Amino acid sequence: MDTPRTRRRTDGSPSARTLLLTVLGEYVRHAGEARVWSRAVVDALAACGTGEAATRRALARLVAEGWLGTERAGRWTVLVLEPRLVALLTAWTRRLERATGETPWQGAWQQLVLHGPAQGRALVEEQLAFEGFGRLGPGVWIAADAGGVAALDALLREQGVAAHATWLVSRADDDGELVGRAWDLAAVRAAHEAFVGRFAGVRAGTDEEAFVLRTRLVHAWRGTFARDPRLPAALLPPGWPGLVSTKLFIDTWRALRGPADRHWRRLARDPRG
Repeated sequence: MDTPRTRRRTDGSPSARTLLLTVLGEYVRHAGEARVWSRAVVDALAACGTGEAATRRALARLVAEGWLGTERAGRWTVLVLEPRLVALLTAWTRRLERATGETPWQGAWQQLVLHGPAQGRALVEEQLAFEGFGRLGPGVWIAADAGGVAALDALLREQGVAAHATWLVSRADDDGELVGRAWDLAAVRAAHEAFVGRFAGVRAGTDEEAFVLRTRLVHAWRGTFARDPRLPAALLPPGWPGLVSTKLFIDTWRALRGPADRHWRRLARDPRG
């Protein structure tokens, strides 16, 4: 079964599938819900510039792949987040929340050795990168942040590859050399600088503008910190832009939260009146 990977259109803008997952994670799952009117999602993506046909195709694919269920309510449709999508979106939210604070560091690296058949490993390897793990070599991953280990361990079991995984905690003689092997910090720096350049000073004049801006902010931030290993300050080069981009994300998200939620509540109200 395909995974609900985020994609981008050829012009670099978010695809309907990507925005759909962002909306479901930010406004449905983040609020503790697992059900939403399909009409609300269609209207939400329309506000972000995505046509109804593209949104409904993205919904149909997620339903066919088993990430979403549907229920009829008269002539209306309710989308139901399946447990596996709830788990995935919850992991995304927790990762985002962890990314707003400094990574604790006592000199110990989390290490995963993953061997065996390739089947079932695609989603695991994608999630490893998302949780801040860097690849040292074939099947060997490390991270300074231990916060994602529990979620990854559960994912290994779900994908049927836990028997091929070994968790270790290790220390290095030269942490800086290890960082250079596992991550391209120049590319991570560029991602943070691009985020700051895009969102510094942005404002929303209406609730709908706040909703669109918050949706695109969260989408862009998730893409940014998906590349960032969230290394502790002791392992980062001087003038690291991640500190600036993290504060920018937090401050902007807080400013947009109230008006964006108001617009979402209008979209998500019962269409039956």
